[in-house]
Amino acid sequence: IRAYGFLSDLDAVWATWREMMAQRIAPNCITLGCMVEAVTNNGEPEAGLQLIRQMLAHEETCSLVNAVIYCSVLKGFSHRKCFDQVWAVHDEMRANNMQYSVVTYNTLIDACARSGDMSRISLLLEQMSQEGIEPNVVTYSTIVKRYCLDNRIDKAFEVLEDMKRSADFT
Repeated sequence: IRAYGFLSDLDAVWATWREMMAQRIAPNCITLGCMVEAVTNNGEPEAGLQLIRQMLAHEETCSLVNAVIYCSVLKGFSHRKCFDQVWAVHDEMRANNMQYSVVTYNTLIDACARSGDMSRISLLLEQMSQEGIEPNVVTYSTIVKRYCLDNRIDKAFEVLEDMKRSADFT
């Protein structure tokens, strides 16, 4: 599945998935992640999201879904500039009690930067803090880059000062 996805052969990706199902080969979280990533990276984040929802609908597969798998879909929608869908998926992830990581938050912050909607940044950083997740260099550089693009150098320097005060950057 991963190889076919890398080769952008979605017909083979889906054929392999269907063959697995026909042979009653149960996917694991790695297989599901590869499948969602393959379809999403080839321009079909809606199909990736639909697959996640199908897995969540069944007791035997719902535990396979995690924030890493959802993150592929978030990135897919963000790269396609479908920002309303990014936030709808984020809400769905919250409703499904997904365990976020710094990568999940960085993906959401990147969506803010790509869309130019920096109003959500403070809330995301606050949520990270509440969950004990420390921003990393990717977090800070994404925010700084957007502020610089918006010619908000003062805000960029504020973020840099916050980064310097952070335990990981002193």
